[in-house]
Amino acid sequence: MSEKPASEAQFRLLLESMGDSLDVQNQQTGEVVNILTQETIKFRDKLKDDTGEILTVQDTRTALDAFLEHLAGNPIPSSLSPEQKALTQIWIDRLTIFSGK
Repeated sequence: MSEKPASEAQFRLLLESMGDSLDVQNQQTGEVVNILTQETIKFRDKLKDDTGEILTVQDTRTALDAFLEHLAGNPIPSSLSPEQKALTQIWIDRLTIFSGK
């Protein structure tokens, strides 16, 4: 049985759960979570359109764990699938852009 695709609400809840781990001021946390959620939804939709692959909640959780490892100064695990690695890199890039504001 394949896992159902994640909804925007599921992505938002997952990303909000990491809000305290982000190194930003509290008032900015909501904005960061919104940016990461939007990027996740864009990635999910593009992945499905381009390849037919479905980004699952588990994929997102795995990418989130890798993202948090990156924020802690650790390398991104090499065991990620290409989709998980791409999503992690999108978040890293967006957070870098956000931090530069």
